Amino acid sequence: MAEAAKARRSIRVLIVGTGSSTNGGTSVQAASAGIIYQTNFSNFSLGGVNGQNGWSTYDPTFTTGGGTFATIVNNAPAGGSASGNAMKFDSGTGASSSPRYAWGPTFGTQFAADAAAGNNVLVAQTSMYMAGGSTSTARQGMVAFDSSGTKILTGFYVQANTGLVYLLANYNNAGTINNFAFNTNVTIGFDQWVNFTMTWNRSTGRMEVFWGANGFYVDGAGAGSVADEVDYYNTRNGSTVASTVYFDNLTIGTIPAPGALALLGVAGLVGSRRRR
Repeated sequence: MAEAAKARRSIRVLIVGTGSSTNGGTSVQAASAGIIYQTNFSNFSLGGVNGQNGWSTYDPTFTTGGGTFATIVNNAPAGGSASGNAMKFDSGTGASSSPRYAWGPTFGTQFAADAAAGNNVLVAQTSMYMAGGSTSTARQGMVAFDSSGTKILTGFYVQANTGLVYLLANYNNAGTINNFAFNTNVTIGFDQWVNFTMTWNRSTGRMEVFWGANGFYVDGAGAGSVADEVDYYNTRNGSTVASTVYFDNLTIGTIPAPGALALLGVAGLVGSRRRR
């Protein structure tokens, strides 16, 4: 995936919790927010995630439904969900293993209904664990696609050997509209669970990604689209060295536009396309 201009820092502070959050010190209530999907993988069986509870996987070798690169394990590093289960996601080492995706039930109809009711901002949150010491240049993270399966509305990935975080968005780069990566020049901490939140505003196309004290945004080109699915994602990025990350605590929801009610806390919210 090509890189474009640097992402811009977001001035908004997102604190997700039950009932309220802060925006510049102003408390707001979360009465209008809604959860579309939520899992900590506690009701999944150990082994490949494909076919479990509406989840699917893809890579270029197996296409849809193949491979065991995304598996449910109960021996992930401590600090994930209380259930003990998490998703282990392996990057692979050859060209036939990139890109890779794992995604849950699609939700385009629900998102469209929520947007029509005023909740036109998609929010997706997950926890991610990446060990330090890797020499792999693979990049792993999470993305949200539109209903056509071609536009990345919001997303991020982290490079295994550096910890650098990149934003992913459909973007008009000097007249070329495509999915681009944006280097934030900020790293995550290795060997710990990091909570990521990504948002996408259907009215404006703006996407944002938050982790720790960091927040960045890109004014994307996907305004008016219908968000349809959230995927865990990997690109090998030319590496012949494998990388493994763990994901847990996935929540997908919608909230009203920040311009109307600020960015609300929600109870419980903690390149190229592959198919179609």
